[in-house]
Amino acid sequence: MRKVLIVLAAVVLVVGLWFYASPSLALNGLKEAALAGDRDALEQKVDFPSVRDSLKSQFKAKMVAEMAKDENAENGFATLGMMIGFAMVDQMIDGIVSPDGMKAMIRNGRFTKPGEAGAEPAKPTEWIIERDGLDKFRARPKGEPADKVPMLVFKRDGLGWRLKSIDLVEGS
Repeated sequence: MRKVLIVLAAVVLVVGLWFYASPSLALNGLKEAALAGDRDALEQKVDFPSVRDSLKSQFKAKMVAEMAKDENAENGFATLGMMIGFAMVDQMIDGIVSPDGMKAMIRNGRFTKPGEAGAEPAKPTEWIIERDGLDKFRARPKGEPADKVPMLVFKRDGLGWRLKSIDLVEGS
């Protein structure tokens, strides 16, 4: 009976350690793959279609909300402009959410426009992990309270984790 309890305690300890450490390991794996430019590893760690869809829906919802505030929202040209804007958002997100875009975002803690030449920071951005249950966690860059920062949303993928969406939020 004592051996069974010892084995059970060891299993609980290993599972607890895995639960505590696996989000950090997943985030570090993503950072290493992104900074090394390892496209194959990024494809394994990031669900690119899901991330693109999440960002497109957020940008489009913001555009619709801004349009609803506009006094000229009933104007046909405004509707046409919004449709053109939707198409531009799709192209912009497709360009940003790529292995190169992920490398820049992980390194800088923010998105950069495709082809944007900017000075890279001396050291990569530090990320904070916030657990959200057993099958989801979020990572956000350390930043100033007024910054608009991306929240990386990881969801369980088997025994590991995969980046499924990026939420844009106010605050750090």
